[in-house]
Amino acid sequence: MGFKVASFLLLLLFVTCGAAQGNDFETTEAGDASPMYKEQIASTKIPITLLRSKHNPLCSACENITREAINFLSEKQIQDKIMTILHDTCSQTFSFEQKCLEILDSYATLVFAKIAEIKPDEFCKQYGLCRDTALFSAVKSESTCVFCHHIIDEIVSKLKDPDAEFEIIQLLLKECNKIEGHQQQCKRMVLQYVPLVLVNGEKFLEKNNVCAMIQACDAGKRRTFNLFSARKLVRDA
Repeated sequence: MGFKVASFLLLLLFVTCGAAQGNDFETTEAGDASPMYKEQIASTKIPITLLRSKHNPLCSACENITREAINFLSEKQIQDKIMTILHDTCSQTFSFEQKCLEILDSYATLVFAKIAEIKPDEFCKQYGLCRDTALFSAVKSESTCVFCHHIIDEIVSKLKDPDAEFEIIQLLLKECNKIEGHQQQCKRMVLQYVPLVLVNGEKFLEKNNVCAMIQACDAGKRRTFNLFSARKLVRDA
């Protein structure tokens, strides 16, 4: 399975793992920031500052969470639980159950291996979260919470985007061509079940405080900061 598919799986699956604390970093005064940025800072409920550092906190948070997700998904106990869930899903495919189980058993190990090969720094650069430029973000441990909410919002946005859903299905259909003797069965399963999986994933992320569940944010705190400003700050980084 290709890197893009493994990357997408990691983005969906990392919500089940623990997040690391944000690294310390150097900051400079935000006095030279534009009025627009100052207004965004003032409207944000958490401490914000202008960063000029080789290791910006958003990048560090991304790498930390990615690293923790990879470690989490590398644990045999977790892999066994995931396999149990997937086997239960196969049992709902009726006439395709046996083929589903065969495909699952054949490729599950490969998928986990591909996820283990993902390098956090390259992964975060691919999604534009690690750059050697000045940016705005929260300080120290708050940066992990901000990043978590940002990435969850981005995932939900992608899950709601028909174009993104079509691209995911296309990637999976392409991977089906690599399954000798079962290409058509694989494609039928992708077309029948992937849209349902994406919808369920979207509902789960919307209904649950995932960032608190994975300990990226304080469970006792609600999202009091302005999400629009947070996303704008990330985009302008």
